[in-house]
Amino acid sequence: MHELSYATSVLNAILDAVKQQEELGRKVIKVNDINLEIGDLTLISLDQLQFVFEVISEDTACKGAELKAEMVKPKIFCNDCEFEGNLDTKDELEVVCPKCESRNIKLKGGKEFNIVNATIEFDDEE
Repeated sequence: MHELSYATSVLNAILDAVKQQEELGRKVIKVNDINLEIGDLTLISLDQLQFVFEVISEDTACKGAELKAEMVKPKIFCNDCEFEGNLDTKDELEVVCPKCESRNIKLKGGKEFNIVNATIEFDDEE
């Protein structure tokens, strides 16, 4: 389950951001949601990622935070016909150019895993 390592990375990054805000004198109440960009080729299950995140964030400012993700489709460049566009697959193991069906392609994207932003609730009564 590689979702655990991704969830741990997200939690650590967000808790670092929370700590930075608190060092600036802002009191963080909680993190409400975290927006991610995830490439389809990472094969990450968003449901599993959310479940694992809930477990590991239990005693933190991220408790109850919802992970939201925009899934990024992989792009390809065909070295034979120079097609550039969305990935097309004949089956799960065969990746081919949608224009000429060549297998001589280069993947461009689809492996991303980025934190786009997070919504953090602050105690502004200071």
